Amino acid sequence: MKRLRFSPYQPQWRDEFERLRDHLDYLLHPYIVTIHHVGSTSVASLGAKPILDVNVEYVEQFDVIRRILEQNGYRYEGEKGIPDRHAFAQLTDAFYEHHLYVSRSGSDNLVKQLAFKRALQNNPHHRTAYEQLKQALIASNDRDRALYTNSKTSLIQSILKEESAMKSIVFAGGCFWGVEAYFKQLDGVNDTEVGYINGPGATNYREVCAGSGHAEAVLIKFDDSVISLKKLLDHLFNIIDPTSINKQGNDRGVQYRTGIYNYLPEQLPFIRNYLNVRQNEYKKPLALELATDLTFYPAEEYHQDYLDKNKHGYCHVDLSSYRNVE
Repeated sequence: MKRLRFSPYQPQWRDEFERLRDHLDYLLHPYIVTIHHVGSTSVASLGAKPILDVNVEYVEQFDVIRRILEQNGYRYEGEKGIPDRHAFAQLTDAFYEHHLYVSRSGSDNLVKQLAFKRALQNNPHHRTAYEQLKQALIASNDRDRALYTNSKTSLIQSILKEESAMKSIVFAGGCFWGVEAYFKQLDGVNDTEVGYINGPGATNYREVCAGSGHAEAVLIKFDDSVISLKKLLDHLFNIIDPTSINKQGNDRGVQYRTGIYNYLPEQLPFIRNYLNVRQNEYKKPLALELATDLTFYPAEEYHQDYLDKNKHGYCHVDLSSYRNVE
């Protein structure tokens, strides 16, 4: 049996997943919903065992999917105690080493896998705790795979519990000092964190100002029984010029673009419809960026709650204008 290994994050993992995804999609596209990159290798900046976890989502015709996979380099290994998740062993080395699963759409395990990935992408503290635990487990015993898997359960369950208790989304609306100060005053917003998103890997303020390609953004955690996604979008539009490209207020640069990030896939149709309706209010096209499945990198501590610490600090946002939103 191979020993367990730990590797720092490798950008190659994303490329290898995309190559494998294209191959699987070619084989299975009439019978599947989508192909997910899950597990630690799917989260940029997170160290992991250098083995891809790939989950093919389907609704029906599993027997057809199974037959195609068995004819193309895989061996079926059953559900292994997890309902509606079918495991397949890789028999060739034509692709990067990976675990392949075929899961029924909406199944409990698939929903939890995607929720856990999103929690890791949005929360650097979860990423650190999970990475440190994996490193410690492999250092103490690099042969017992069952022990390695079972020992992560408690932390995973804790993270999923926290994720289910609060919704989250990431907005970019120019300088993140003012955007954070504006949203944190709203009823139903329970926590905020400023940071960087949608650029090449981990970064810092100096690199972002030099043109790394990231957007300054705010992670918003909210209680959707108090404030809805629509109301949050209303507030975002209240403080930005949604037609402006790489400019808000007096700030200019690619980091000051506007965007909506790390929404749930099922929220995308609603967001698109919302933007289509709001477009009627403007002559120029809306310039907001839409992207999900991204890693959010927290900004340096001195940027967090900046306007609380610096009462007369720069702010391009009228913080009292939240009263304009009904």
